[in-house]
Amino acid sequence: MDYKIDLHVHSNTNVHAFSTIKENADYAAETGMKVIAITNHGPALEDTPHWWQLINIRIVPDYINGVRILKGVEANIVGEEGELDINQKIYEQMEIILAGFHGNHLYPKNKDKEKNTRAVINLMKTQKADIIVHLGNPEFPIDYKEVARTAKEYNIALELNNSSLGGTRVGSEKTCRELAKYAKEFGCFICINTDSHYCAQIGHTPLARAIAEEINYPQELILNSSEEILYKFLEMRKSLRPEKIRDTYIETYYSPMKKGNKVE
Repeated sequence: MDYKIDLHVHSNTNVHAFSTIKENADYAAETGMKVIAITNHGPALEDTPHWWQLINIRIVPDYINGVRILKGVEANIVGEEGELDINQKIYEQMEIILAGFHGNHLYPKNKDKEKNTRAVINLMKTQKADIIVHLGNPEFPIDYKEVARTAKEYNIALELNNSSLGGTRVGSEKTCRELAKYAKEFGCFICINTDSHYCAQIGHTPLARAIAEEINYPQELILNSSEEILYKFLEMRKSLRPEKIRDTYIETYYSPMKKGNKVE
């Protein structure tokens, strides 16, 4: 089944991506996509510009060429308590919040399975993120069973990332299958995304779809399967998110790292 929703798309706001938001939207429209989420990286990664850029996504139209453009962010997990690298102003603007491990100066690549698992579970408990992305990355091992159990309890979606399976994160196939197996066991919401960094990748998820199809993952739990399922999920998530996001790591990042990055 080809999905017409892609919830993990980058624009050239991130300098290692190569398409503008307009180019992404135009390609999505040409290929019959219904919804894409623009989810550029949080500020802890070197390729992300000043955080004002993330906030100003609010000026992008809700629809371009008939495609719904969700305004989002791919935040970085930067601490064991589930801290993220976005400030309150970014948080308040976003219609969808993705979060994951990337390896940065605040949380380097880490083989400590227990630490990584704590970080993900604690993040889920805060309800600050709607979707946890590319958890199959073997550079950040986790306890997939416990993470899936917690995702179900807190109504948070888990991602199957096609880019990871295509070689971006070598060794992800086995771990993504394990994650999908436990997600199905506990009845978690999942999303099947491209993690596109070029417009022509949008909507093409054959490797991630294959895993879901092999285990007969229920369509009603796949956010990409219909706009109705997606929007109901986002409404639920909106009701569960806390109003404030004030993490100690945020002050560490926004004040000393870049001029003008002070949290107000």
